[in-house]
Amino acid sequence: MTDLKERTYEEQERKRLDSMWWGGAFIWVGLVLGAEWLDVLPTVGDTRSWWPWIFIGLGPWALAMNVYQTITDRPDPKVWDWVWTAVFMMLAIGAFVDFSGEVAGAIALVVIGALIMFNAIRKR
Repeated sequence: MTDLKERTYEEQERKRLDSMWWGGAFIWVGLVLGAEWLDVLPTVGDTRSWWPWIFIGLGPWALAMNVYQTITDRPDPKVWDWVWTAVFMMLAIGAFVDFSGEVAGAIALVVIGALIMFNAIRKR
């Protein structure tokens, strides 16, 4: 019975964290689109598009959520959470760097891989 209670608590906590993620993502996208529609969104790199701004917000937000889950007693982020974080971070870093994202991608993958390993070792 205790195992069922622990599993139910973890499922509820994961749903709560997912809601926090999506809530923050919608707020950020709404702010970016609002700034674009008001024509106050700054240029990133060599583009005036609003797309880089989406990832500039989502990458760090995903990273913060995963690190928060790792260092607290919340359910650990799943591997796919880290994979999406890496994708968002690569796109965010690539918006500022003028080398087609290869180095940004490599850096993001190494950092995310190290965080996944840290999470696995720490929760052992």
